[in-house]
Amino acid sequence: MSRELKIGILTFIVLVAMIWGYTFLKGTNLLSKSTTVHTTYPDVSDLNVASPVLVNGFRVGTVTKIVLNKENVRLMDVYYEIEGDYKIPVTAVAVLKNMGLVGGRGIFLEFDKICSGPDCLKDGGELKGKTLGMIGSMLGENEMGAYTSELSMSLRSVIGSIGAEGEPGAFNEIFRQLEAISKNLNSITATTNSLMSQSSQNINATIQNLSSITESIARNNKKIENFLSSLDKMSGDLANANLGSTVNKTNATLDETKIALQELKTTLSTSNNTMKELGEVMQKIENGEGTMGLLVNDKKLYENLNATSKNMALLLQDLRLNPKRYVNVSVFGKKQKEYTLPENDPALKVNMQ
Repeated sequence: MSRELKIGILTFIVLVAMIWGYTFLKGTNLLSKSTTVHTTYPDVSDLNVASPVLVNGFRVGTVTKIVLNKENVRLMDVYYEIEGDYKIPVTAVAVLKNMGLVGGRGIFLEFDKICSGPDCLKDGGELKGKTLGMIGSMLGENEMGAYTSELSMSLRSVIGSIGAEGEPGAFNEIFRQLEAISKNLNSITATTNSLMSQSSQNINATIQNLSSITESIARNNKKIENFLSSLDKMSGDLANANLGSTVNKTNATLDETKIALQELKTTLSTSNNTMKELGEVMQKIENGEGTMGLLVNDKKLYENLNATSKNMALLLQDLRLNPKRYVNVSVFGKKQKEYTLPENDPALKVNMQ
């Protein structure tokens, strides 16, 4: 065998192996019998070429092509090949569902029994499609209702216990606080409605008063116009008047006023200091410090002075009424008559009292 023939045979074998490997990677095995089937789905998210086709969890085929449906652009036609001699009935359902959380999607062929004769699926046939979501794929279609019912009851129980008295946790405490806040808001709303109802008469009276004021303004519109005209004329007269000297005099007066205010401020400061010192003196007197403090706060001294004042008044009165009692004058050697205590002596009355 020549070298060129060997190279040609080797090249042919390599090409065949490359073609077989390429088709195998795409999901088609050229060395085995296969049946091409297609199914239409409204959504083929996460379904790709080479995704598996399974029967009872066993891989029996591969998705080979996904194209847009020619009659309805909202649908997708999925073509897949079933390898081997599997007797799949034409009534089988191609269920598109998830293979796991991160495993993408696959086509699961579901049927009740093996077919025979014309009831079997032929090459180029079509199967009815069905799509299950993530939860339906994980739980199963038959168990979906039971899980949904149990989940609904659990949710109702959890929701019913949220915020109940005695339930621990910050979340329940928050709901209890929200309930209290809601009750307070309802109370505030009721109080506000009551106040608004009670104040409606006042509001109506205010609106009537505003209406009366508006009517009065409308009736006196002419007078207002005359007043504004007079103001306009007055402003014109002021604009034409020589206000320069008046402004200078005003400035001079303001300067004098400023000086007077400064002097007044000085006087007030001096008065404040004097009042402060007087207050300190009065405080010392009140506390009994110094001579004045002792005189003011000594009650016994006050009583003695008061008694002395009364006695002095009585003495002067007695001296006026009875001078012979204190002054003994002898005229020409004549002996003075002895003093006789009067019956109505005021000093006796005071002492008796």
